[in-house]
Amino acid sequence: MRRHREQRPELIGALAGVLAGAIVSAAPALAQEGAVNDWATFRARLTGCWQAPAGSEGSLIAFRFGLDKAGALRGKPLVTARRLTGDKETQRLYEEAAARALETCLPVPVSPSFGAILGESPIRLRFVNTKPTAAYQLNSNITIFAPE
Repeated sequence: MRRHREQRPELIGALAGVLAGAIVSAAPALAQEGAVNDWATFRARLTGCWQAPAGSEGSLIAFRFGLDKAGALRGKPLVTARRLTGDKETQRLYEEAAARALETCLPVPVSPSFGAILGESPIRLRFVNTKPTAAYQLNSNITIFAPE
């Protein structure tokens, strides 16, 4: 009986060490919990950052850009297309809203595996203020429709 009592501090110390190691090793997994891990989630995050200004129905703006493996912009996004409706002020507001969506959403936290994909994929993103239609959402080709 005495032998077991003498081993208790050693067992408690060893158990505490194992638990501390488990907590530390779980920390990266917990930090990645809110990370984007696929194209659909990435698109949903971008959708939540954009609001089309009133009076801009029918407008669109398209960007091409790259992200690094951490989900941050690599360089300045290139405008590849624009069709803006409304008066000059509405058109300016539309362009600003699209640029602000990128500034607000990026960098986006990404998982290591999705970050590796992002680092290799040029992204083509269109902000469109029309009624949603079936759009191909293939990998890095993303169309975001204005919220209704």
